[in-house]
Amino acid sequence: MDRDEGREVPEVEKRINAWRQSERKVMIDTIQDLIQMSHKYAKSQYTPSNQRSRWAKLGGQLIWYKDQILKSFTLEAMTIEMQDLKKQVRESEEQRARESASRNYPLIGYRRPGEKKAEDAETAEEDASSETAQAAEPEGAKETISGTS
Repeated sequence: MDRDEGREVPEVEKRINAWRQSERKVMIDTIQDLIQMSHKYAKSQYTPSNQRSRWAKLGGQLIWYKDQILKSFTLEAMTIEMQDLKKQVRESEEQRARESASRNYPLIGYRRPGEKKAEDAETAEEDASSETAQAAEPEGAKETISGTS
């Protein structure tokens, strides 16, 4: 089942599934006719009594067989539906990946007056730290250096 996940369903397989469904429908219709006929003969007053039980038994067997056909049909239908769902999930995951990749790029636009970028905040911190370093130096040292030149 895992190896079927990565591949697409070929056209031949689709045609085979369509043929199976049509043949299964024909089988179910035929069996339904046989079930009705067996019930008719089982209830008929013209059927001999020893044959009525055989017709009733045949009707029960045909109902069981029809049930088995319907179960295999639903199993195949569920398999096809599950393949479609897996395909949809893969497509949605790919779409999410594309959307998340496109979200990583910065948008081009203008800043609002009240907003600051992280870069602006860093430069403001650097300016503040350089001012504190300059304030820590004595004023006389600056005059001496500037006075000698």
